[in-house]
Amino acid sequence: MTAKISPASVSDLSATMLIPLWAKAVEHDRPDALLRDAEARRMMGLIDFDFSVFASAKGSQVGCCARAAMLDDYTRACLAQHPHAVVVHLGAGLDARYERLGRPPVTAWYELDLPPAMALRQKLLPASGNVYLAASMLDEAWMDTAAAHGQPVLLVAEGVFMYFDAATMQDWFARLARKLPQAHVIFDALPAKLVGKQKRHDSLKKMGQNPPAFKWGIRSMDELAGFGLHVLAHQGLSSRCGKRYPWPLRLLYRTAWGRRHLDMQMIWARLAAPR
Repeated sequence: MTAKISPASVSDLSATMLIPLWAKAVEHDRPDALLRDAEARRMMGLIDFDFSVFASAKGSQVGCCARAAMLDDYTRACLAQHPHAVVVHLGAGLDARYERLGRPPVTAWYELDLPPAMALRQKLLPASGNVYLAASMLDEAWMDTAAAHGQPVLLVAEGVFMYFDAATMQDWFARLARKLPQAHVIFDALPAKLVGKQKRHDSLKKMGQNPPAFKWGIRSMDELAGFGLHVLAHQGLSSRCGKRYPWPLRLLYRTAWGRRHLDMQMIWARLAAPR
């Protein structure tokens, strides 16, 4: 591809795709990189967009990279236990997790997102052993596709669940448990105190007056039992990237209150057996 994606095409992208792409791209060449993502750097160069608008979003840049690295770690650990798993990458956007993990030889790796996102992804990052599904996470056809393989299923979602309300997520997890019993789910959970605070987010607020709303967050791991999830492992985001945050955030996350109430959680869980 020689020509950059035009501004008209970029308008199909949401902020939730552009921000992590930028964050991972600028991280790649740092000597102390939290993760290295050559595909992100390559893709950013193909998009005709002024990414300098995000330059001051220091917290988001670091957080996006640490989040991806931690979810990558959980994905590797799960696949070490279930090497023949079927992986479904929910809300894949422009994330190159499959490539970062070395194109693991699983039974199947699906990338799932809405049609406009998948059309752009196909232009920027063509499938290379993985399979692209243009559909909503809330649809059930992809669940049937994953179940048909008869293998353990792993769902990975990065920066996705926070944009759905609690009732929607509860219903969705219940449907998942019926369609994909005992599936593993690796995801990030927003702290409840940040629900509705998207306009204060250091990078989302750069995307205009109405950034996508934060709708779901949790106060403790115990809440996830009510969503039909058995937590296998979890870790606060600041444990990986706290030293790289701007100093006010660095100080905040050194406090027990900050870690308890404001730290995003990286979670590896298993769906409970359907009732």
